[in-house]
Amino acid sequence: MSVVGASTQIAGRVGGEGGLRVEGRVGGDVDVSGPIEIAAGAAIEGDVSGGSLEISGKLAGDASCRGPIAIRAGAEVRGDLKGSSVSIEPGARIDVRLDTDFKLDFER
Repeated sequence: MSVVGASTQIAGRVGGEGGLRVEGRVGGDVDVSGPIEIAAGAAIEGDVSGGSLEISGKLAGDASCRGPIAIRAGAEVRGDLKGSSVSIEPGARIDVRLDTDFKLDFER
C-alpha cells in the first residue's frame, strides 16, 4: 500500500495498482486497483475509485468502489457513493447520495 504522508499535498490525479492510504491532502481524482484509506485529518477533493474505501477524514467528491465503503465517526463526506455496501458510523457528517443495495429493518 502506498502512503501520501501527513505533510504531503498533491495537486493532480493519482492512480496505480495496489492500495492507497492518504494522511495528507490530494486535490484531484484518485483511481487505484486496491483499497483506499482517508485517515483522520486527511482530505481528498476529487472523485475516488478503488477496491474499497474507508473514510476517517474528509472526502469532497464522488466515490465508486467494487467493495464496501465505510464512513467512520468524525468523517466529513460530500458526494455520490457507490459500493457493494455503505456503512456510516454515528458522528459522521455527510451530504451524500447512495447507490447500493440495502435492506431496511421495519420490525424494530
